[in-house]
Amino acid sequence: MNFLEMTQNHLLLMDGAMGTYYSQIYPLEEKISESANITHPEQIERIHREYIAAGAGLLRTNSFASHAEGLTGRPLHQADDRQAVLQRIYDNVFQAYKIAQKAAGCADGKVWIAGDMGPVPANGAVTDDEIQSQYETMADALLDAGAEIILFETFSDFEYILPTVRYIKKRVIEKQLPVSPVIMAGFSLNKFGCTKAGISASNLVKIAGDCGCIDVMGFNCGVGSTHMKRILQKLDFGDMQVSIAPNSGYPDFALDRSIYRDNVGYFCENMVEIASMGVNILGGCCGTTPQYIRELRQQLRLHNNTNGNFRKMRYHISGAAAEKGIDKSRNDFLNKLNMGRKVIAVELDPPQNGKGDKILQAAALLKQAGVDMITFSDSPMGKMRADSIASSILVSQQTDIAVMPHICCRDRNAIAMGGLFFGAHMNGIRNMLIITGDPVPAGEKSSTGSVYDFNSFRLMNYFKQLNLEYFAEDPVIYGGALNHNRPNLDAEIERMHKKCLAGADYFLTQPVYSDDDVERIKYVKSKVNTKILCGIMPLVNYRNAMFVKNELSGIQVPDEIITRYDEHMSREESEEAGIAIALEIIAKLRETADGYYFMVPFNRASMICKIIEMMRW
Repeated sequence: MNFLEMTQNHLLLMDGAMGTYYSQIYPLEEKISESANITHPEQIERIHREYIAAGAGLLRTNSFASHAEGLTGRPLHQADDRQAVLQRIYDNVFQAYKIAQKAAGCADGKVWIAGDMGPVPANGAVTDDEIQSQYETMADALLDAGAEIILFETFSDFEYILPTVRYIKKRVIEKQLPVSPVIMAGFSLNKFGCTKAGISASNLVKIAGDCGCIDVMGFNCGVGSTHMKRILQKLDFGDMQVSIAPNSGYPDFALDRSIYRDNVGYFCENMVEIASMGVNILGGCCGTTPQYIRELRQQLRLHNNTNGNFRKMRYHISGAAAEKGIDKSRNDFLNKLNMGRKVIAVELDPPQNGKGDKILQAAALLKQAGVDMITFSDSPMGKMRADSIASSILVSQQTDIAVMPHICCRDRNAIAMGGLFFGAHMNGIRNMLIITGDPVPAGEKSSTGSVYDFNSFRLMNYFKQLNLEYFAEDPVIYGGALNHNRPNLDAEIERMHKKCLAGADYFLTQPVYSDDDVERIKYVKSKVNTKILCGIMPLVNYRNAMFVKNELSGIQVPDEIITRYDEHMSREESEEAGIAIALEIIAKLRETADGYYFMVPFNRASMICKIIEMMRW
């Protein structure tokens, strides 16, 4: 009988947590249990044997954090020798499987082994290729070790699971293996039934069912047994097999350690109820020990939930979020764009002193001039300013004009970002520009750190899920940035395609100054079916022009623009030159631009008002 045939009719007990139990019994040893695969394999084998003795029929290999950051403390792109780090990952995962195999071989009955892969941290400057190469290295190690089951554990989406599964199936063919391993996918939820990527449990189940390559769907970590039970009561898994492994509860923290309470009886009481819902595999995550598995086994026997007549039940609650459409019809800015009418967005700098009077005055002038949207940058160049969303809410409430805060990925982790988005929606924000964000200046890195839980693609996908799950009837519309001066323009176009798939409805460009800029944007338009607002940043004087030319990356100011200014010009003369140049650029963009994105140096809104008044549409 193979694994899936067995779990179809028998409830299989999985082990409990390796990491938290390891730190409990070996507090002075390795920082993470995965390092002990090489340094202290006997310790890991001992824990596996304890779980087997407690009644576990399925072991997870001690390889959850066997990625570059877990094993070396640094992401792959910071490694001096990338191949050496990948080899270290391979060796660690291979050894983890062999340790579990040795422990299982000493058991009285059959003990299955799931090769465990946890999520590779996707933050900072780590590229998709660097992340994917680590998953493929883990997969190769597990296949070479003989894994019949591969478990993706504690994930928040399918972004890297699906390509890795495709890679596994390809390698099975190349290695001429007799069978393809069983694929298990486990996701971490919060108490509201969503992952940190904003995807609901019901949507995850639907995606797993639709993709056709997930054999066992499940949830682990994130929540305790009570919240897990409540979440499961609302789900319909169809014909998929189900694996459930909640935490023992929620931890207390002492001396930088997570301390879980001993609540075996409470946990097992809830797990017996979960077993009656028709799950196939039952285990524990953080905080659960062999004692939990032993007691759970006894309780399940008392309730006759482990015999061959295990009765499967399914809940049938319709209305998965993924089946909803997103209604964008209420967004006036997007409607105008889609109707082919040129729109005008103007960026104002949030104040550095916490006083909003100047931006309010500027916004009132711009509204009177017919501007469609006011945008606010999010700490450009890594310098502190008033928050872009707070500035947007102030202007929106005081002037009743549409606003679009910029959201960069640099300064907030996933928890803060999710809370920010919910708060923004509560306050009427319905438009955003999502960007990766400038890095923190080198001179400030000793005191200020970047976060980068997201890059722009991942943050857009996150927001796409929020729109599906929570805001479908009144969604937030978001755009992305287009760097038309990127040396490899085709690479930028590929990035735009990815952003479009992630839900971006439009793009804002860097400032346009040259004929070459115009031609490059035309080329982009010929390759990407999207709306583009072309950047117009009037230069207010000679010093400003020289600063932009020499100190702002990604912006090309040709010499012929510089020669239009003189350092002895009056303010009026300099502004007239800036207005004239802006009008000339707008004329060149008339056949290409879907709208214009004005950046206002020093919040000189009056200059933009004059340009709008003189524009020929």
